[in-house]
Amino acid sequence: MKKNRTLLTMKRASLLALALLLLVFPALAQESLEIGTLTPVVLPDQDASGECALYCGPTQGFYRHGEAVIDTREPFVCFGQYDCWAMVAAGLPEAFGPVGWIEAAALSSLEGAAELGFEDALMVMIEEDAPLTDDPLSDAPEALATLPRGTQVTLLAGFGDWGYVQTELEGIPVRAFVPMSSIL
Repeated sequence: MKKNRTLLTMKRASLLALALLLLVFPALAQESLEIGTLTPVVLPDQDASGECALYCGPTQGFYRHGEAVIDTREPFVCFGQYDCWAMVAAGLPEAFGPVGWIEAAALSSLEGAAELGFEDALMVMIEEDAPLTDDPLSDAPEALATLPRGTQVTLLAGFGDWGYVQTELEGIPVRAFVPMSSIL
């Protein structure tokens, strides 16, 4: 009889500890997202080439939203570079449009652009259905897709309330933004 009470007490204590861990885990998960942040910068004056194809990642093998382009003769910001690609967006640091990647050869200078290796990337799970967008500053960002709860993505960097992630759309790799609140 005493053995059964001891087992029952141990089971209750284990269940209580498990319940407490489940309550605390989301907060711990959010705190443990130690990743880099994206910072847009204005590059020095360019001998700009004009319109460049804008991809959602640093190769032509990445998803391209329609016929997305950026005109490098107009104001634009750069988040950094990787290999022979530059992550850019039309506009100014405080107000820019869709973010994407262009071939760095289209620019005369990447002076001041960070190297983007995303060495601290993390595999994370989408906790609730989330829009995937290339335009995180828009008041009503157009979704490239909706990532369903349970989708595993690679969190590359943070940008304010947004996470810059890599996933796939119809088997094609894509890098874009999801609300940080949707990441587990």
